[in-house]
Amino acid sequence: MGKVIVKRDTPQQCFARLELNNGDQVMISVAEAEVKVTKMNWAGMLPGPTLWQSGSGAEIAQKFFDETKLPQRLIDAVIDRIIDCRSAGDIAARLSAKSDEVLSRYAAVLEKAADRAIRDVSEVAYPKDLIKSALRHHLKNVNKTDKKAIATLEAAYLSLSNFQPLTTEERDAVLIMEGSGDASAVERVRHGDVYGALRTRCQAERAALLDELYSLSRSR
Repeated sequence: MGKVIVKRDTPQQCFARLELNNGDQVMISVAEAEVKVTKMNWAGMLPGPTLWQSGSGAEIAQKFFDETKLPQRLIDAVIDRIIDCRSAGDIAARLSAKSDEVLSRYAAVLEKAADRAIRDVSEVAYPKDLIKSALRHHLKNVNKTDKKAIATLEAAYLSLSNFQPLTTEERDAVLIMEGSGDASAVERVRHGDVYGALRTRCQAERAALLDELYSLSRSR
């Protein structure tokens, strides 16, 4: 996770400078309805290439605002969206990703045969918040009479809870508890508590996602 080095959010100035995990520094500038993210060179002293820029209010809202976190200042929404990026290049790739591309790659992961219910979050190409944003965008714009499409999108939304950041111990527990049945009773007992805690985490996130879907359905 990166860190905020400096931030100003006044009527006269609205910007923030971040340092990312690999040491890259970036500047977020907000002016009226425009957002610009720039890589900073020379230890953050000189502006470098523009990583992403838009003056479209609709694009900015779709890219950064999360209905579950409203109300939120725009500068804070941008920071939240990119603070976990490892590098400036990662920011450019994330913000340039189109909604259809995000969903296409997520759908491919869901359709891939898997013998486990719980999967490592590294299997998805984009952060879960970005996938959620893409799914919400499609849910808002889907034909309201297309019940099958709505059900598919909602199921994909809830399936995000199955993707978790797994420790080595948790990964081993999933392999034992959701494997082909070759594990011994002793192994299952030894990994049972870890797996149970992991399932509880998934279920708690699924409940939160269900609440978000309910709120979204009321606003459609």
